[in-house]
Amino acid sequence: MSNTRELDQLTVSERFQLAREKYEDIANNSTVRQDSLDYQQRLHDLITEFELILQIVQSLSLFSDNERLSELTTSYIPYLNLWFYLSQLHSRLQLKQGTVSLEFKPDYLSSAKSYAIEFLTNLQNYGILDHDQSQRLNLIDKGEEIIMSPQLKRQEKIDNYKKEQQLHHQLAVLTDLKHDLNERFEDETLKAIYIDQLKFHILKAFDSIGLITVELEVLSNKPPPGSSTNSQDENGDKDGRLASATTTSGDDPAGFTTRIEQRPGKQISDLISKQGKILQPFTITSKSQLRNRVFGTGQVLPSMTVEEYLDYELANGKMMKEEVKDVSKGSDYESDEDDEAQLEKRQWDDWKDANPRGAGNMKANIG
Repeated sequence: MSNTRELDQLTVSERFQLAREKYEDIANNSTVRQDSLDYQQRLHDLITEFELILQIVQSLSLFSDNERLSELTTSYIPYLNLWFYLSQLHSRLQLKQGTVSLEFKPDYLSSAKSYAIEFLTNLQNYGILDHDQSQRLNLIDKGEEIIMSPQLKRQEKIDNYKKEQQLHHQLAVLTDLKHDLNERFEDETLKAIYIDQLKFHILKAFDSIGLITVELEVLSNKPPPGSSTNSQDENGDKDGRLASATTTSGDDPAGFTTRIEQRPGKQISDLISKQGKILQPFTITSKSQLRNRVFGTGQVLPSMTVEEYLDYELANGKMMKEEVKDVSKGSDYESDEDDEAQLEKRQWDDWKDANPRGAGNMKANIG
């Protein structure tokens, strides 16, 4: 009751500033499990406070669809974040009537998505969204799927991350000064800071809408609590032994179970007849092969280097070694041939010296 009286004595701006500080603490600095009752109760109380402030803002008609951003009072701009805060808080809420359960989350996720779209729509009316963001919001309003190639998705994530980091550094002044902003900055500078905060939340809002869509799809495919799925052989077990069934434990709300589903497989009687005739082709696999498929890389990797493979081939006689000639023997042989040729050449020179040209011509025809 004392906390309620203290809040009633605060102005709307003071209550909004206090709620934002609680939001930063519960959204970014909390170390408590999000599915704990304490965390969920804090979420619920903060949502109630933001919804009350939103009702006051709407009753005062601070914003108008026909109003331009330049015409908006600077002190009103932070209240445009109310829909963003409610979207982020609703996306984490799982509490209803003192019970925490995933069964309540789809409704809260739908509310979170609606708040995020309304937040972006308000900023679009003031011209804060760029051209690409406006087109994306229009597709979301129509319920159409945003189709992008993997390369464009990756590049978009990189660009948004860079923008978030830049805006995050620029907005550090909001957390450092808090209540002294009006005294430290002029009106135009303060308005630019508030607009940067809105742009930062725009990136977060688009990202959360995508995550909410995926989470809603996952939760829609979740089996109801207490359901059980039985797995057995398609052809049945002729010996009357059924495959083990994996039953979801009703005690655990998350559906956790320690039982392991048996991998279905064919019986030997379905593959080979009593006479030994093979009825269906089959492959015998070992546990090591199955383990390699599970923990492997999905592809066959080389087990040895090229040098090791060549050594293996040579050792097993699958490759012929290059014949190496006896260099010493060949060199001696060549040297003997050279000696005989030199000797014959010398003898021929000696003969020519002893018998000059024309010496045997008896008619003295010496040329």
